[in-house]
Amino acid sequence: MGHRGGSLRGAVLALLLLALPGRAEDLSETIVVSAAREAQPAPDASGVVTVVPAKELARAKALDEALRRDPSFAVFRRSSSLVADPSSQGVNLRGIGPSGVSRALVLEDGVPLNDAFGGWMYWGAVPRLGVERVEIAPGTSSALYGSSALGGVVQVVTRPIEDRLELELEGGRFGTAAGGLSAAGRAGRFGGSLDLEGLRTDGYGIVAEPGAVDGPAWSRRAAARARVEAALGEDAVLDARFGGFAEDQNGGTQYTTATARDALASLGISFSGVEATIFARWARFGQDRARLAPDRSAEALASTQSSPADDEGASVTWKRGGFLLGVDTRRIFGRSLEDLTSGPVTSRDTYGEQRALGIFAQEIFDPIPWLQVQAAARLDWWHNLGGIRHEALATGGTQDTDLSDRSDVSLNPRLALRARALPWLSFRAAAYRSFRAPTLNELYRPFQVGQVRTEANPDLGPETLLGAEAGFDTPWLRMTAFYADLRDPIVNASTAMTNLQMRQNLGSARIAGLEVQARWRPLGPLLLTGGWTFADARVTSGDLEGRLLPQDPRHRLMGAISFADPRWVEVTASIRWTSEQFEDDRNTLRLPGYAVLDVQVSRALASGWDLFLAAENLLDRQYLVGLQGGVATLGQPLFLRAGLRVKLF
Repeated sequence: MGHRGGSLRGAVLALLLLALPGRAEDLSETIVVSAAREAQPAPDASGVVTVVPAKELARAKALDEALRRDPSFAVFRRSSSLVADPSSQGVNLRGIGPSGVSRALVLEDGVPLNDAFGGWMYWGAVPRLGVERVEIAPGTSSALYGSSALGGVVQVVTRPIEDRLELELEGGRFGTAAGGLSAAGRAGRFGGSLDLEGLRTDGYGIVAEPGAVDGPAWSRRAAARARVEAALGEDAVLDARFGGFAEDQNGGTQYTTATARDALASLGISFSGVEATIFARWARFGQDRARLAPDRSAEALASTQSSPADDEGASVTWKRGGFLLGVDTRRIFGRSLEDLTSGPVTSRDTYGEQRALGIFAQEIFDPIPWLQVQAAARLDWWHNLGGIRHEALATGGTQDTDLSDRSDVSLNPRLALRARALPWLSFRAAAYRSFRAPTLNELYRPFQVGQVRTEANPDLGPETLLGAEAGFDTPWLRMTAFYADLRDPIVNASTAMTNLQMRQNLGSARIAGLEVQARWRPLGPLLLTGGWTFADARVTSGDLEGRLLPQDPRHRLMGAISFADPRWVEVTASIRWTSEQFEDDRNTLRLPGYAVLDVQVSRALASGWDLFLAAENLLDRQYLVGLQGGVATLGQPLFLRAGLRVKLF
């Protein structure tokens, strides 16, 4: 399992080569919004922001697969969202992610995309043809975005409404077929767009030693986004959006399934420095879980779960010069419905509500020509209330438990400095505080992975983080050192009972590391890129002191070579290497490091017509993604795809 020494040496050598000075890409016109909650040219951003353009997103078959090419980005488990349970797809930036719940906020043009009940992310819910770029901003952002941005922000920026009609069709190994459509147009003061995407795959086997019950893990999903824009005056714009998402997954056995349904609506208006948005989301997540024989020769239904939730929010910001003032509010209601086939409880219905209100301000100014200062602070109030657990007992009786209300106030500041030493060299530093309130999922919903069940904990408290970072930027090389002290992280902690865990506030953990990104164009059509994130995430209290946080590798490396000549061909070869990590909090279940090589080739057949071929995990390396319950599960094998992209106008 894994391919370590040679892969690491090669990746390090590639990064050293990339660090050599050469002709850099001109990034001066790139606009970023995530780090400072307002548009800034990339060279002036007060924090690190990696921009993933539409062209790179189109090379992957899923959004999360494209973003993993930035080594600071990961999801809780190594498996792709193509076959992974959605509840394991929480975003992890710089190693801040000790469970499946996101520690980073995912936005689409400012509207939250994370599932409000569970905190995870439905990566298939974003039609990629409608995306202009994705911005990854690691580092604490609670000073502007509140609870969900403990570890940073991922911003999906959609394409402007301009006349277009584009189509993509592809097919691949394992009975995979996918398609996308992006259409937009304008008529006078009005514009509209429609983006669609769908995918189905018969999947592949994920169990290393399969039994009679095991088959391929398959999935079906579809997403839609519609948008209407109206110019109400010289500087007033009204924007309405509607979206829907549906996904059905099978984890490889009859009773290991997941379903997701999601609908989103938002309405926004901007005028004279004011931006106001309201949104609402309705979500339904469901799971079946199996009880399997030790030799996997037979299975029976262990539990059926359903988690309906609704989520409403609003925000208003006012900007004048470098000053930004804003307020936002959010209400989330969710419940966990569970039917059990054995044990003292036959069914359980747990529900509650979470309310949040935040007030924030930011000032960006230049006290002297070469120094930029960003000062931001946010005051958050959150309240969990109305929690009730109703249980039907095997004896025929019932039991109701009132769960404690809880509220708290959190003040989160951020101070960042950026000094331009030379036209091509800038230094930056930042210090910050952040927090994350537990989700309703962590408070109320138990879950099962393989044979291991993890219980909810209605007494969980918030996580808090104190951190700092410093680094420098040149057009071809960027480096950042970071340190974070994470207090009361919520983890899936082992118990004295076999195959039973419980969510708990762990005590404290420390995440320290280094992030390097390089970009070099030695020749016009040839581009070399590379990245390395070192994140040492360790427990610093209790009987687990010194152990690594689960599912957090210390090293992530990426290197890529691209050759693009529109007259001939475009070729990209990339390698990703991830060091070993541990499945569990006690570091007894080791997942070895691994490397995968991906290659994509595209060729213009005619104006607006492009044929592409892709090979993912070209060397067909076998690597572990899980070991829970004594069952070894595997990542994606060699995956071949081919398709056609058409731009009609």
